[in-house]
Amino acid sequence: MPTVNLDEMARVLRVSLPTLRAWIRRHPDFPVVAEGRNGLPWELDPEAVIAFVRRKKDEEAARQAERDDLLAQISLPIEDLVPAENRGLTAAERLKLAQAMRVEDEVAKQRAFLVQTSEMRARLTDAWGPLNQFLQSLPGQLGRRHNLPDAVVRDMRRAIETQQRELHRRLVDLLDPGAAAPPHEEEEHAAAA
Repeated sequence: MPTVNLDEMARVLRVSLPTLRAWIRRHPDFPVVAEGRNGLPWELDPEAVIAFVRRKKDEEAARQAERDDLLAQISLPIEDLVPAENRGLTAAERLKLAQAMRVEDEVAKQRAFLVQTSEMRARLTDAWGPLNQFLQSLPGQLGRRHNLPDAVVRDMRRAIETQQRELHRRLVDLLDPGAAAPPHEEEEHAAAA
């Protein structure tokens, strides 16, 4: 059986000479008839080398298939995670959708620290009514409980109303600069006292 040198074998295998040399170094069982020395070329059996290379490629393919099987066992069924309306999308379209959803999630996280003005206004309105009622009735309750003179009760009521108007003005400026100030309720309280 005729032997070939490294250059000829590299041409037969359609690889570069450095690649063939790397294979020989990497695989101690590479079929070499005779190693080259000063003045003597390498001798390789082309049929044995071709069979060896095919066997190594088959072994690598089998190892790759085994790795793929293992990965398939531990990977998540992505299609099950995709909503039914998005299952017909290409991978690139699903990637864009996932990126958009991630951006929306980030915005939602950031918005947890921000409150929409309309939502805040509604919540403050809900809280303002009971607080306003309590503060308006407080001077009369304290006056009756402690037998305070009417002048003291009226003074407390005016001080509370002044603070309420100032707080309301500040909240309106903060939440809705165009809103009107609340009507003065002093007349209503004077009639009730």
